[in-house]
Amino acid sequence: MKSIRTAVLVVGGGPAGSIAARALAREGIDTVLIEKNLSFIKPCGGGIPSTAFTELQLTESAVTKHVDTIKIISPGGEPVPIRLKDATIAIVNRGDFDSALREETRKSGAWLMEGEFRRFVKVGKTAVSEVSVHGGTVLIEADHVIAADGVNSRVRAALNIQPVTSLLAVSAKIQGPQTDCCEFWFGSSHAPRCYSWVFPQNGGISVGTGSVNNSEIRMLWRRFAERRALKAGTPMTGNGASLRGHRIPLWQGDIFVKDGVFFTGDAAGQVLPLTYEGIYYAMKSAEFAAAAIIEGRRGEYKRLWEKAFGKRFSLMKRLSEFFLRDDNQTERLVQFHKRPEVQDASMRLWLKKDPGRGSILSYMNLFRRLLAWKR
Repeated sequence: MKSIRTAVLVVGGGPAGSIAARALAREGIDTVLIEKNLSFIKPCGGGIPSTAFTELQLTESAVTKHVDTIKIISPGGEPVPIRLKDATIAIVNRGDFDSALREETRKSGAWLMEGEFRRFVKVGKTAVSEVSVHGGTVLIEADHVIAADGVNSRVRAALNIQPVTSLLAVSAKIQGPQTDCCEFWFGSSHAPRCYSWVFPQNGGISVGTGSVNNSEIRMLWRRFAERRALKAGTPMTGNGASLRGHRIPLWQGDIFVKDGVFFTGDAAGQVLPLTYEGIYYAMKSAEFAAAAIIEGRRGEYKRLWEKAFGKRFSLMKRLSEFFLRDDNQTERLVQFHKRPEVQDASMRLWLKKDPGRGSILSYMNLFRRLLAWKR
């Protein structure tokens, strides 16, 4: 049985794992990045704030379109277009984006390996992981392990940690129909306590919806497809659309480091409530975990994350619980976004990623005033 010794083992080759491994390798830290399927393409709308590309030094080779308008549609059917200022939403092809990040990681000096984490043989001062590689078994001993293996994290299971709380989403890429914006459709008939979406894709659109009830998700997608088709006058089914499902974490804020293992991105449930944005926060969490390892202080990871996003995630969770509880409240949320001050505050937090404490407080106070005024 082959054995490998490294300073850091990163499990999962998506955006979080690649960013972590790249940061570590650039500091000259011996790093192994394993991904169980290098050809896997995650079903995803692929929207990333354009500001993230400069902030995180990301390649733009996989960007297929820049979107400068979003449209939110209320349960009652009223559309509210919001023109984005000073930034856009970059739509990426997830397969190309993930592959490009892994290639950057490899060029930075990390060892990229197609292999599947199986279990921990030992955890403690160092961790020994059993990894399946091309039908054989490799033992990897590492001083640190970063779990970036998604919502169905096998690393979590290996440490007897409960699975990430999540909802189920299904989506399909449909060739033909077009949209020039990112559409977010609300309504309990097709997206209870969530939303449905339409994003532009090469040659067509990505259409999806989410629900905490797994048994009804395909029916909900069909309902949404019918609703969107009636509005757009374009059939949404019958074009060979193949539904693909994936789980979206529901943030709990309950795990950062466990038994010396750093949990990042979807493996830690780090998806922003209400908007369900995950790619950016996965990459930032990986950056923070890598910084903690570089500095030799495990507790630095949680401190950095809480400082940057703690208040934001807590606020968005409260807003989600309040506004998505029924269609009447969701209608209010959409109506609020007709107001320029709400649009500006939302874009500072959601799109420009303004980390300032003042921005969070002003956003909270704005919603307090609006809610009080509407009562």
